[in-house]
Amino acid sequence: MNTPSPTLVLLVAVVVVAWLTAASIAVRSASRIWLRHWIEHRPAGFDVAEQYLERPTRLILAAAAANALVTVLAGAIVTAWAPRGPASAAYIVVAVLFLLIFGKIIPRAVARRWPARLIPILLPPLRIVEITLTPLIALSRWVERFAAREERAIDHTHDGRDGIEDLLREGELEGVGARDEIAIITGVVRFGEKTLRDVMTPRAQIFALDESLSPGELARRIADSAYSRVPITRHDSLDEIIGMVHAFDILRADGERPTLRPVPDAPADTRCDDLLYRMLRASAHLAVVREPDGCTAGIVTLEDLLEELVGDIRDEHDDVGPATRTASTP
Repeated sequence: MNTPSPTLVLLVAVVVVAWLTAASIAVRSASRIWLRHWIEHRPAGFDVAEQYLERPTRLILAAAAANALVTVLAGAIVTAWAPRGPASAAYIVVAVLFLLIFGKIIPRAVARRWPARLIPILLPPLRIVEITLTPLIALSRWVERFAAREERAIDHTHDGRDGIEDLLREGELEGVGARDEIAIITGVVRFGEKTLRDVMTPRAQIFALDESLSPGELARRIADSAYSRVPITRHDSLDEIIGMVHAFDILRADGERPTLRPVPDAPADTRCDDLLYRMLRASAHLAVVREPDGCTAGIVTLEDLLEELVGDIRDEHDDVGPATRTASTP
C-alpha cells in the first residue's frame, strides 16, 4: 500500500491554509459598503458575500475551523510519515516554518493589501466549507454563548469602554478595519465619557465683543479676529454672554446692528454627547459652559465636539498653527 508523501501533503496543506487565511482576512479587511456594492454587481451565483453580511460569524468560524482541521491533519500525517532518524526533527521544524510563512504570514499580508481583488476569487468556495462544517460551527457557537453567559454571571465589573477598545485593537491587528476607521470608532467610544470641561475653550482664551460697539466697529473687530462666530457680552462681562453674531450676519445687516443668535448654556460637568444632541436639535453652533455659581467657565463650539469624534477639522481658512485670542475679563 502506497503511503502519502509528507512533502506532497505539506504542499497541499499550505495551499488550503493559505486560501482559508487569505479569504478570511480579505473579507474582514474590505468595508461593508464595498461588499454591498460588489454584491449588487457580482456574477450570478456569487451569493456568499451577501450571506457574510447577514451572518458574518458563521463564515469566519467556518474558515477558522477548516484552517485548524487542515493544519492538525497535515501535521499528524507529516509527523507520522516524515523521514526517521536524526533528520526527522529538522524536517518537522522546516515543515512548520514553511506552513507558517507561506500558509499564514504571506497570505495575511497579501489579503490586507488587495482585499478587493482577492474576494471575488477566494470567497465563493468558502460557502462549501461553511455547509460542510455546519455541525461543528453550531457546536462552537453554542459553547461560545454558554461561556459568555458564565462570564457575565461571574464578572459584572468589566469596563465596557476598555473592552471595546481591546476589541478594536485586536480587530486592527486582524485586518477588520483600517487604522483611520478604528481611530474614529475609538473616539466615539470615549466621547460619551468626556465632559464639557475637557473640550471647552477656557474663559481666559475667549474672544468676545460687547453689545455697546457700533455696527462698524463690530464688523472691523470681527474681520481682524479671523473668527466667524463671536460671543456678544453685556457690560463687557463674560458672565453675561447674551448671544452670538456670525460674520455673515454683519454682511446681511448692511451697516445696521445685526440680530444676535441665541446661545445655549450648560454646566461644565455636562457630558459632551448630551450637549451635542441639544445643539444639533437647536441648530446651535456655540454654547456657553457655566460653573456651578453661574459664572462662565468657557465656551464650546459644535466644531469642538465634532473634532472629539472624528479628529481635527480644517478648512481653507485655517492656519497651520491655530491662533489664540485672549479676551479681557472684568
